[in-house]
Amino acid sequence: MTNLRRKLLAKGTRFLDLLAMVITFSLSLYLFAPADAPQDLIGFFTQKIKVINVIALTGLVIGWVRLFRYFGLYEVRRFGKIYLEWLDIIKAVTVNVLLLAAIGIFFTRRNITKEVLLAFWSSNIVLTILFRAIVREYLISLRNKGRNLRFVVFVGTNPRALDFAQKILQRRELGFRLLGFVDDQYGSIHDNFPKAKHLCTLDEFPAFLENNIVDEVFIILPIKSYYEQIHKIIGLCEELGVVCRVPSHWFDFRTAKTSAFDLDGIPVMTIYTGSNNQMEYLWIKRVLDVVISSLMMVLAAPMFAVIPLLLKVTSKGPVFFSQERIGYNKRRFKMLKFRTMVENAEMLQSELEHLNEADGPAFKINNDPRITSVGKWLRKTSLDEIPQLINVLLGDMSLVGPRPLPVRDVEGIDERWQKRRFSMRPGLTCLWQINGRNNLLFKDWMRLDLEYIDQWSISLDFKILFKTIPAILKATGQ
Repeated sequence: MTNLRRKLLAKGTRFLDLLAMVITFSLSLYLFAPADAPQDLIGFFTQKIKVINVIALTGLVIGWVRLFRYFGLYEVRRFGKIYLEWLDIIKAVTVNVLLLAAIGIFFTRRNITKEVLLAFWSSNIVLTILFRAIVREYLISLRNKGRNLRFVVFVGTNPRALDFAQKILQRRELGFRLLGFVDDQYGSIHDNFPKAKHLCTLDEFPAFLENNIVDEVFIILPIKSYYEQIHKIIGLCEELGVVCRVPSHWFDFRTAKTSAFDLDGIPVMTIYTGSNNQMEYLWIKRVLDVVISSLMMVLAAPMFAVIPLLLKVTSKGPVFFSQERIGYNKRRFKMLKFRTMVENAEMLQSELEHLNEADGPAFKINNDPRITSVGKWLRKTSLDEIPQLINVLLGDMSLVGPRPLPVRDVEGIDERWQKRRFSMRPGLTCLWQINGRNNLLFKDWMRLDLEYIDQWSISLDFKILFKTIPAILKATGQ
């Protein structure tokens, strides 16, 4: 797509977004207008033509466009998944409507009611997505008819390059037309692309690029052995103004994912593990931790009065047990619990190591002689863990996440893959606690922690929290 066409498309999309905003906002105002407002459509909007309303609408239009641009909704999304665009639309519209609600409350606008806001929010999301879907389908139909095509060259004929080329070219809606491949070795091209051409060698490519119509160049060469050639081709494309694309899977990552951002003009590739949602939505997890743990602290306030009293009456020692645990990215913190053992329990552990019934580096004795009578009940009901809500508020822990391990257990981990569990903030509960609680082998426990990290989402956190409640009510804790 030429720069002119790209600009026209961006302006056309912006116009449709604003049209959707004006239509849905106007209809929402009309449908939920006060009883004393004119009932006919023309009379209603004639009454609304005032200087203050024109200024307000202008401000809304400016804010609307800027927020849509902030969420990347006017960038080229030829490669993007459509549902990601929908999510960005929902986020942009939601922020805009919340700002409108705040302005309505501040200026006491009686026509900006919650019914108007809800109708505006929902109808605008639907209409904006519909308009954009129509534009997308129109562009796809043009590309399927041979118009608005991009002539592409693939540099590299290794198996990875051919597989990548197949995936790209199978998506006809992208509008790519293959010119051919560039490489010094090209024996396997025709097995995968019978009609494809070998255009030239790597040394001949600069002359080819200068003298032929090429819109985009995909470089899929092994970076270790072709670094200098890759660098030269990128510089050549930059010099000629040809779009150059390189996949971010040059390195063979088993679980890591990549994302890119710009830092003061320097492109940076981020390599991370975990779910696709992790980089963008972990801040929501932290907000929910603070809000929910604060509410739970209020609800648990009576326990902070009753349990300490029981502990003081039945056994010697402090009310709280504080132990150093290993947290997020191996940060150390003091984890709090109601004391469930005798006062010198940690000193006695070395004498009980030979009775350890847990596999791996963990330590567990089913009938641990150090546990007090009240402590046994607290463990069964998991009430001993209530003080960890303080750790959640402090940011040392989360409501959901891999359980924090003592220093002794961490020092006993001898398999590196198990240490990836520290890449997520530790939590009060996690998958293993709703899948057998303490009856799992250590390796299975670690695998469930990594499964949680790789599949993490806000909905998964809520699912685990809701499933933890029955587990606590059954009193299956240890």
